[in-house]
Amino acid sequence: MSCQSACYKKVSNVRVREIPEMEVCMAFTPHDPEVYTLNPSAWLVLRLCDGRSENDIASAYHAAVEPMLSREEARREVRAGIESLVQKRIIEVCRRPEPRRAPPKRRGDHAQKRP
Repeated sequence: MSCQSACYKKVSNVRVREIPEMEVCMAFTPHDPEVYTLNPSAWLVLRLCDGRSENDIASAYHAAVEPMLSREEARREVRAGIESLVQKRIIEVCRRPEPRRAPPKRRGDHAQKRP
């Protein structure tokens, strides 16, 4: 479920507890009460889901894990992570706002005001 205008973000009422000393992150989904333990890969994907597109997430993920993973391996991990997090309802798809376009100029709009 990805398209160019899709972006991903954490579901607003999901509670996250990062436990770095154990290299895990816990996520609680109150709408369907469940606690999930995220491995470091899923944790990083979740942290990158702040309104970014999948391509932007994959680029940032690759930058964090290279040279351990190739760009294609990182992209596959991100795709799997996004699918899993969406399925668990930890993240959700959002739409990027369309760029605002200036209204067409009407005749006389180019004139300057005189003091």
